[in-house]
Amino acid sequence: MSSVKVEVEGAIATVRFDRGGKANALDQAMIDALETAARELSLNPDVSVIVLAGTPKIFAAGVDLKDPRLWDPQGPAVARHLSMNAGVRMSTAWRRLPQIVIAAIEGPAIGGGAILALCADFRVMAEDAYLRFPEVRLGMTLGWGGLPLLTERVGAGRAKRILCCDETIGADEALTLGLADRAVAAGAALDAAREWANAIAEIPPMSLRMTKSAIDAHARQNWAEGVEGDQFLLAKLLAEGGGGA
Repeated sequence: MSSVKVEVEGAIATVRFDRGGKANALDQAMIDALETAARELSLNPDVSVIVLAGTPKIFAAGVDLKDPRLWDPQGPAVARHLSMNAGVRMSTAWRRLPQIVIAAIEGPAIGGGAILALCADFRVMAEDAYLRFPEVRLGMTLGWGGLPLLTERVGAGRAKRILCCDETIGADEALTLGLADRAVAAGAALDAAREWANAIAEIPPMSLRMTKSAIDAHARQNWAEGVEGDQFLLAKLLAEGGGGA
């Protein structure tokens, strides 16, 4: 049974991902399912807005560091590079969707989960939700296209603080920094995101798509794309070998 459910009602699609435990961490199966959902929705001409949500208690506690399909230390370098960058392919599919995407965030959105949330055009955060990017502390770099997305929103200096100091960013601070667009009561993020989606869906769909495309062509240039996958693997290899301590 898939951990990702897609429901389409009129011009609005709701995508919910729920692993059924393990802090809703993103394993290979969920990453693949989320990528597939994004690619299929990108070809749906009737959908104008997509709402993305995790569970009612947690968005996603990062990537599953114990999934052997993602982190096989004995695998050949090229195979490891491909598997460790599955998240890049997934986040790219979400970042490049032609429809408007609204992330509804309840609870923690950590690491890869926070990057997935940043791939959305807008974020609705519950008052007890938070974002965190612990990759640097764990001996990795911020991959999956997250570095330019984070820097685009908060600026270079603050991005360094968030990453190098492993800061936890609550809903109110996220709203101030531009990492969130609306803050709502706990448990209300999905309903608020759907209500917002209904309003956006009233806009003529072609003008909506063209406007998003034009803005993203200017603002969402992933200047790290050529090297971030290699950096991510290199940092992991150094940490495993004791060179990243």
